[in-house]
Amino acid sequence: MKEYHKIQTVFLRSPETNFKQLMEGHWALPEFETLKDIPWTWTEKIDGTNIRIMWNRSEVRFGGKTDDAHIPTFLLNVLQQKLPQRL
Repeated sequence: MKEYHKIQTVFLRSPETNFKQLMEGHWALPEFETLKDIPWTWTEKIDGTNIRIMWNRSEVRFGGKTDDAHIPTFLLNVLQQKLPQRL
């Protein structure tokens, strides 16, 4: 598996909170500000967990950000319950 690139955060992070809090309305890229009035759906990663779900047209596999990453057992169990192993 290949490591995937970082997903850019929509808002800038506040230096006052050691960059842990997002600053709503302060766009990380000009492209995000351009899109602000257009209806669209987006999500923001909250807890820091990177998960890859890979499908080769017959089998589903799960991985983390890198090939060496460990997925917590409780999370892997939920993923396996929610998604069939074979499609």
